[in-house]
Amino acid sequence: MALTAQQQTALLQMTQAMFNAALGKVYLDALGSQLEAGNSIASIAQGLLGTELFLGKSYADDLAPNVFAQTFVDDLIGNRASSDSKTIAVNFIVSKITAGTTQNQIIAEIANALSSFSVTDPDWGQATLHFRTENINKVVNNLLADSVSADDKASTVEAMLDQMSTGKTFGDVVEWAIKALDDLDQTDPVWGLAAARFDNRTEVSHYYSIEKNGASTDLATLQQIFTGVTADAASIETAKVAIDNLLNNPSESINLAELNGSNGFRLDGIVRSDDTGESVGSAGDVNGDGFDDLIIGAPHNFDDFYAGASFVVFGKASGFSATLPLSSLDGSNGFRVNGVAGGDGAGQAVGSAGDLNGDGFDDLVVSAALSDIPKLDTGYTYVIFGKSSEFDAVIDLASMDGSNGFRMSLDEADLLLGWSVDSAGDVNGDDIDDLIIGAPISTEPAGAFSGSSYVIFGKTTGFDGNLDLSELNGSNGFKIQGSVTGASFGNGVSAGDINGDGFNDLIGGSYYGGTGTTYVLFGKATGFDAIVDLASLDGNNGFSIEGVTEGDEAGYSVDNAGDINGDGFEEIIIGARNADASGESSGAAYIVFGKASGFDPVIKLSELSGNNGFRFAGAAAGDQAGRSVSTAGDFNGDGLDDLIIGAFGADPNGVSSGTAYVIFGKSSAFESSINLANLSINEVLSSMD
Repeated sequence: MALTAQQQTALLQMTQAMFNAALGKVYLDALGSQLEAGNSIASIAQGLLGTELFLGKSYADDLAPNVFAQTFVDDLIGNRASSDSKTIAVNFIVSKITAGTTQNQIIAEIANALSSFSVTDPDWGQATLHFRTENINKVVNNLLADSVSADDKASTVEAMLDQMSTGKTFGDVVEWAIKALDDLDQTDPVWGLAAARFDNRTEVSHYYSIEKNGASTDLATLQQIFTGVTADAASIETAKVAIDNLLNNPSESINLAELNGSNGFRLDGIVRSDDTGESVGSAGDVNGDGFDDLIIGAPHNFDDFYAGASFVVFGKASGFSATLPLSSLDGSNGFRVNGVAGGDGAGQAVGSAGDLNGDGFDDLVVSAALSDIPKLDTGYTYVIFGKSSEFDAVIDLASMDGSNGFRMSLDEADLLLGWSVDSAGDVNGDDIDDLIIGAPISTEPAGAFSGSSYVIFGKTTGFDGNLDLSELNGSNGFKIQGSVTGASFGNGVSAGDINGDGFNDLIGGSYYGGTGTTYVLFGKATGFDAIVDLASLDGNNGFSIEGVTEGDEAGYSVDNAGDINGDGFEEIIIGARNADASGESSGAAYIVFGKASGFDPVIKLSELSGNNGFRFAGAAAGDQAGRSVSTAGDFNGDGLDDLIIGAFGADPNGVSSGTAYVIFGKSSAFESSINLANLSINEVLSSMD
């Protein structure tokens, strides 16, 4: 039996009320079957109350029962019940899950139970009133927005709460609200704009769901369709054009073979097998022309038996060709940086050093981590100062003399100094950028491959041609030493202001052995010791972040993620390339939200709930999503920082052709786990194949 037009419209209106979204064909069919089975709009709405979709929460399926139970109860109740009552609820949920009840069944049961308690119940009344009020406010805001006064919205909320106090269900009052709006005349002096907005949105939902058979099941896509639909009749046609564009251009992937100079370009290496692109990074504005520049490492460049090379490409307003041969860099459009000696592998890690000498120009950092001088696998790291005058076409790292840059060194074997490098921003509050360098196979003091990192403070008073890192004393920089044998702390390093105190904080990954751990050390104005032991982090001076499962290698890659949720605090992104979220080594990347205070000494990635952070799960087995992670800055210009996650093992255009995901930040809630395979066009710019 087919749905009547009246039944279809009622479902479109209910979805508008509960989700502020177009319904879409898939949900129309699913909910329509419930109507055909004899259920009412009220009973369907009541059933949707107890869903992650309506509550705006998502809980990873692999959460431990006690973690899920505690997180869900905290989300639902907060501090509106006694600790004893909450413990009873948590224990009840754990026992149900242990007996085979699913998380979705628990959510439905608990949400409906909480909604049905009396608001005078001595144990649960306060939580029930809050839960009802929160849900009714959501419905009223979805239906009315700013089409009526705040007083009229408040009176609507009170009317719906009063009905529930007399025994009506949440579903009953949702059905009442949409019928009341449907009966209003658009000429009503108080409610006319609300009625027009409601009718216009119903028409747009009908166009997408029924006329065009739009089949998305992604809430962000369904909500995006309503963006801009107001009481103005002209907004209907604008929305329909947007729907047509969405349906006619469904691709969410950019093939890198299609870059043509206007949408991007390709940079070609010089010598076969020189591994051009082994490392890449923003170079900042090295030449002071107002455009950011790019640096690319080619550590196996064979000009002098793997001495290595790096290439800096200057930014400009326009005029890029589809292909830029790196051999064409001549000093005006960029330049080449040559390694010193065979086997150095210069370019193993490259990036911006920030403005390390305070002259107003961004500087470059290039590592030669494989250098065997003075001892086996010692490694060197070099800084090249930016300037406004012309660069030579080729710069030799051996020429750094303190005026044009400098070298950092140690007289120790087995360091791989410079395996990871990054600007640390301003860690000590002197308004000059600092630098962090990783040495992941360092042996002191915790044993082989415990790893270490070095922080070098920027200054305006000049650098010598060589900086011996053993001379860091707390005033000019310091050493951070790993505390676990074999964990390779310093494989990845980064920095950002995670706690919002104005000082950049340091981030270091220790990925090998166990689950993998990431460490955050807070910046401060004074009082750094020459050596900082990671075992001393206590929540006040920093904290550690533990991976989920042994072998995941959480912390293989780390970065400051920028402020992706718009709360004013920068986040941390952590790659776990071998996590089995969607099959063996599908990989994962985790976001840990920044905040002003209240960090525990240890944060567990398994306990990210959407409120304190969340997970991106790799799309398929073998993808190794999270092998590389980074902030993308504000890529789409919406005021929120975005992310980029590499999945080098993905197979979009052949075995291990690789994919990179650019994911947009947003101010609305995040689910606790998001599969990269399910990102919509509203969440992700592209998967770049």
